Amino acid sequence: MNSGILMKTGRLSLVCRVAALAIAVGASATEATAQIVPGAVGQPQQRYERPDERSPAVRESENYDAKGVRLGGFKLFANLEADEVFNDNIYATSNATGKQASFIQLVNPTLELKSDWANHMLNAYAKGGFGFYSNNGPLNNFQDVSVGADGRLDIQRNWNVYGGASWNRRHDEFGTPNTPTGIGLPITVYNQTSANVGYFQAFNRLNVRLDGRYDNYAFFNNGLGPAQGVIPNSDRNRNELREALRFGYEFSPGFEAWVRGSLNQRRYFQLDSSGLDRSSNGFDVVGGLIVDLGGITAVEIFAGYMQQTYVAGQFSTISTPTFGLIGYWNPLPELWVKPFVRRTVDDSALTGTAAYINTAAGLDVNYHLRPNVRLDGHADYAIADYTALSSGASNQYDQYWTFRAGLMYLPTSNFYVGPTYQFIHRTSNQFNADYDQNVVMLRLGARL
Repeated sequence: MNSGILMKTGRLSLVCRVAALAIAVGASATEATAQIVPGAVGQPQQRYERPDERSPAVRESENYDAKGVRLGGFKLFANLEADEVFNDNIYATSNATGKQASFIQLVNPTLELKSDWANHMLNAYAKGGFGFYSNNGPLNNFQDVSVGADGRLDIQRNWNVYGGASWNRRHDEFGTPNTPTGIGLPITVYNQTSANVGYFQAFNRLNVRLDGRYDNYAFFNNGLGPAQGVIPNSDRNRNELREALRFGYEFSPGFEAWVRGSLNQRRYFQLDSSGLDRSSNGFDVVGGLIVDLGGITAVEIFAGYMQQTYVAGQFSTISTPTFGLIGYWNPLPELWVKPFVRRTVDDSALTGTAAYINTAAGLDVNYHLRPNVRLDGHADYAIADYTALSSGASNQYDQYWTFRAGLMYLPTSNFYVGPTYQFIHRTSNQFNADYDQNVVMLRLGARL
């Protein structure tokens, strides 16, 4: 099974709350393999020195991947997951201010249509995540939806164009960056419309990739504002554009060096509640290295410099090193170890600050105890370092520790069940902003 928990760039998604966790692991149960952008590290292939000596009948009997339903040149994958969750701190509040617990029922349907062609690619999907709280349901219940498509047109063997578009309704989970702290607050709901287009071509050992991305954010009013330490939701509506050009050179088989430069423009539709324009322009310049050691180990590392400059002079320019790592280590056929590191500059919804530097590092471990029994582990450490107004106000500085463990049992390829436990701890230099959260979830799903 594809065991990775999905990450959303620009948020501390790996310190996500139970809803994001359930949707992500539910998506992994559909066996949907994300399209690897040319030039990026992908899952290393099983080494040739590990011959599969099983007979075809045995291989088929031990294959618990979702089979899907063939529709011409496509395969349709369907998944329906129902989860029972207990969260002992749904508002992510400190012990000093008190906690509220709740049982939560999650329903996560997924439909994916994936092409099965020798050349080109076309995929479409529709996903839902619906949460029903036993405590303060009208304030906390959510209905997340995502629909989209992506594709690739192969012009020649090493020359293609690709793109995609999606519409998403999402919500901010309490305890994540940009959310206020307090019992009984309503959730923040927003729509995100995204589109991307890209071009890739290889010339012997040299390759080039050009990417463009557009995001529109439209937030629903929840009545919160400066009294809760955040700007009103209408002040967060914006467009974001990003353009990137990357050159890579494979100087030896399995080794590629690359450089990339990118620009971004973030345009807010109106001034915030303090009369400030949160629009900004930014860039980054990075260099990296891709290493694939015979399939058992693959790693991509990069480092460089990024800067974000704001229209309002009251917001300080952010200039900081950037770096990242994506790794895959497969020492045994049944075991995957996946480290990651990343740093970004993300816009803030808090009053008195325009953005925060998001730095995170962690590790995912997946082990197939049996062909139909998988153990999953995850740990990460993340920092949200908010920049203050140039007037000299103190910065908000939050640290997150996340630990997660789960077991998945598949009696057949069409059904799965398993428990998951997650613990989150946050420390902050803000008064009464520390919290602990324990989440226990039982997953039950059916799929085609």
